[in-house]
Amino acid sequence: MAISYDDIVNADFSDLETAAKSWEGMGKRFGTLGGHYRAHVRAAVDADSWQGEGAKMFGKWGGKTAEEYDQAEQEARGVGALFRLAHATFESHKKAVEKARDDAQAAGMDVNSHGHCTMNLDKVEAKKGKKVADQYRGDKQAQTVVEEKWDGAIKKAVREAQEADAAMKKRFMADPKEPEKGLPGGFNGAIGEEAVKRTAKRVANTYNSLKNGEVPPPRELQEASILARGLDEDPEFSRTLINSVGGPEGLVKVHNRLDDLAYVSDPEHKKSYLSLDRGLAANLASATKNPESSFYKDFKDKMEKVGLKKYDLKLVTKNPDDAPGPGPVRGYQSLVSLMQRGDDNYGKQFLTDTADAIRKAEDEGQDGDPDVWDLKGNFDGKKYAHFANDPYDGVLEVMSRQPEVSTEYLDPGKVMDKGDNLYYLLNDRDWKNVEMGPVGPDGHDPDGETSHSRRGLAHALEAGATGELPQDVKEPARLHPLHTGAEARVMNGVIHSLAPDQGAGGIHHNLQEPVANALADYASDTHETLYRSDNIRNETGVKESGEYAELSADPEKLIQTMRGVSESPDAFSKIYDAERAQINRGIDGIPDDLGPKSDKVVDEMRRAGAGMGAMEAIKEDILGDKASDELEKAQWKAKIRYHVIGGFLTPIGGGLGDPLQRFVDTWTWEEANEESAEIKKELNAKKTEQWLSSDFQVRNMVSGWATSAGLKDDDPAVTNLTARDAMSQRDHTRDEAAQYLK
Repeated sequence: MAISYDDIVNADFSDLETAAKSWEGMGKRFGTLGGHYRAHVRAAVDADSWQGEGAKMFGKWGGKTAEEYDQAEQEARGVGALFRLAHATFESHKKAVEKARDDAQAAGMDVNSHGHCTMNLDKVEAKKGKKVADQYRGDKQAQTVVEEKWDGAIKKAVREAQEADAAMKKRFMADPKEPEKGLPGGFNGAIGEEAVKRTAKRVANTYNSLKNGEVPPPRELQEASILARGLDEDPEFSRTLINSVGGPEGLVKVHNRLDDLAYVSDPEHKKSYLSLDRGLAANLASATKNPESSFYKDFKDKMEKVGLKKYDLKLVTKNPDDAPGPGPVRGYQSLVSLMQRGDDNYGKQFLTDTADAIRKAEDEGQDGDPDVWDLKGNFDGKKYAHFANDPYDGVLEVMSRQPEVSTEYLDPGKVMDKGDNLYYLLNDRDWKNVEMGPVGPDGHDPDGETSHSRRGLAHALEAGATGELPQDVKEPARLHPLHTGAEARVMNGVIHSLAPDQGAGGIHHNLQEPVANALADYASDTHETLYRSDNIRNETGVKESGEYAELSADPEKLIQTMRGVSESPDAFSKIYDAERAQINRGIDGIPDDLGPKSDKVVDEMRRAGAGMGAMEAIKEDILGDKASDELEKAQWKAKIRYHVIGGFLTPIGGGLGDPLQRFVDTWTWEEANEESAEIKKELNAKKTEQWLSSDFQVRNMVSGWATSAGLKDDDPAVTNLTARDAMSQRDHTRDEAAQYLK
């Protein structure tokens, strides 16, 4: 019996998705078993130690067994693909039926459980006015015509769903072709393959219509979008789809056409076009996941040519007076724009190969053209945010969403040189891809950067150095992170590349906060580097021990990099807070029974003084440079007051005992409860200046510890601990850091 309207609108297809995942999981397990069989059983008996007829027979049947594992894996995956196809198909038709119903209701119809429409004159009056409703009240025939129109629309959608259901039943019951490998009557890897390929070609027809300048009806666009996303995890579907739209060049043209429609020609239906584009991006990720496949190798070779070809894109080919423009754009700019709409599940090899190809096209050291991506107009603003005018920065942004890929791509190895990706990006790359005219006789290049330049690089640096997804600078730093040798090498390379001659700032504004996030992640290492008596300074670089590594940065370059990022008050607050957290952590480790003369206590207070001294030097240098602009200076100080005084202190984690909690409280500050707002305002200005000074911080820190240890502030040993140890180390480190910043 055919499914009814009520069956369709109340259907829950989630079990189909669950079944698909279960079958795919079974396929993976068969693949694992087949790998074990080849690695252990076949390998053992293939050795020269077994000779004779038995060995020959096993060789014959053992090969068949291996093929059966392959067929079992493919059959399970094929059945899973069929369930995914069913899920996507039925969801598409259910949405079509629901849309027909919703449109009818929006027109003033009541729709019953059979999908039959009856005009509700009160709704019509509310939507279209009393005059229209009265016309229908007086003309029952006209009312019937409208009801039948909406009845027909719903019936058509139901009929198409019924046809799809019948077609899917045939696909599940069809006898597949016999496999060429394996045993007769054994597992069959051909199951599902043809159905998936046919569906991919049907979806490709919709994309090709778009590419050729047509606009298919909304129902067809919706079905293509649902099927493209519903089957995007099936590599065979994705490869067939991309091949059917014309490979890399067709992919670029389809994306550009969807972009034209969404942002220029038909923005009213932008959501539909972007949904199709996201489906295309998801299929691109699936199709390119296996770098050993023949599809991947062919796609990569063709993309290297397509990436440099020029294509029309309406967003940048308008009247030259309407910047940005005119185009055309390069294939890699379109490809990366498409990739940015994906779900961040691109294969590592695809990401690195794409980044390498883009670098090769622009790097003079590899016979590239640094101006290859240049376009007129700066592409600033939300209107152009979706377009990757700088494809290298764009692919780095995509890469940053998979930190392990960023780490591997940016890792300079034990010694960084000019050929490394990290060195090139931080030192040699021409980031000016806004075309402003030819280089002048004096050698001056008038080209410029967009306001979002280097954001992709910034996030990739943070992800690569920390092994974590980029975070907002206002989020607390991690307190006990562990880093691999590769991550630490990236961080060390960043410090060395950004620090030289950067004492007065100079770190690009878009790099400041992400680099500060990365520095904060290494606070347990940099806290030691800032203490000049520590042996960690004897040998700078990355020290690996087993799975993890420690960063021993050059103190001068570290201070200069910290100073450079601190142009952003949020960035300064982040590294300041991370340093305070390390001080907290050190004092937390002091045993309760130790007094102020203990080596452990003295050492921790000196380290704390060193950390506060370094931050004081950076703060003084920034305010000194900004002295000519009192407003900017005041704004910078106001922001760090907000974050450092009233903001968060990175928690140590775990239960804090009362003594330590009292110490944590020494880092917080509350406004005096004055009756007069004006008096309070004056007191606040004075008190915050005092509070932010390292002098106050260090004295308050020692006093807080002494109180928690049951000592009095005027105890001579506590006084000596403050002046001779903590404050003296503060002075030494502040002076040393100030010298680095001259």
